[in-house]
Amino acid sequence: METENRVLVFDVDGTLTGPRRRIQEDFARFFRAIVQRETVYLVSGSDMPKLQNQLPEWLLDGVKGVFPCSGNEMYENGEVVYRHDHEFPSELKDFAQSLIDASAYEERLGNHIEKRTGMLNISVVGRNAGPLEREQYSEYDHIKHERCDMAKKISNKFPDYDATCSGQISIDVAPKGFNKSRLFDEMKQRHPDAVICFFGDNIGEEGNDRPLATALLKAGKPHKVFGVRDYTETWKILEEDFTPDFQLAS
Repeated sequence: METENRVLVFDVDGTLTGPRRRIQEDFARFFRAIVQRETVYLVSGSDMPKLQNQLPEWLLDGVKGVFPCSGNEMYENGEVVYRHDHEFPSELKDFAQSLIDASAYEERLGNHIEKRTGMLNISVVGRNAGPLEREQYSEYDHIKHERCDMAKKISNKFPDYDATCSGQISIDVAPKGFNKSRLFDEMKQRHPDAVICFFGDNIGEEGNDRPLATALLKAGKPHKVFGVRDYTETWKILEEDFTPDFQLAS
């Protein structure tokens, strides 16, 4: 496959970095060569300030575009191209808070409902949680499936909205269509003949990578979806399938 006919789209948390962690330096050196050689876009449920904490400036400026807030914003060369915001009803916020209050998980660390462009990010333990607290809640959620249950309750009560699991500890809520699936149309407009390859760690039924993965799978071949567990798996796939004929950048 000729690289000019290929577009690579990457989720960030859990795909290029650990959850809310800085990208590993050795992987960043490897990934620089991918950015230099391929047509690369990034998409994340996080907002731009969080991405700036996780990724170096050369990476954010070197890719073709960055789509924070699940694609409700777009940046090129550090400049805003568009923002699609939404005003959420107070009833939805109150319902989300009631689910947080009803959780059996006892530790609460603050910033439980965070407004982002076009979306709400909801977390029982709270976005102020550090790495250890995030891991502890993630282990609890893996057993109890609390986030999936909460997401289904929100989607059922507010049918004009979608709720999906995001990262380790949170849920993204957005109006239907205000999700990562909008990148499919954006990529087709920008690169109409390209094969789109998407890498994401949350492509499961309630995951926030699912909408884009579904759009690509419905479109069918030759587009590809790579579900990964963490950045090391992304690295392995890129080494095996995308880097056969060039040297790593220094």
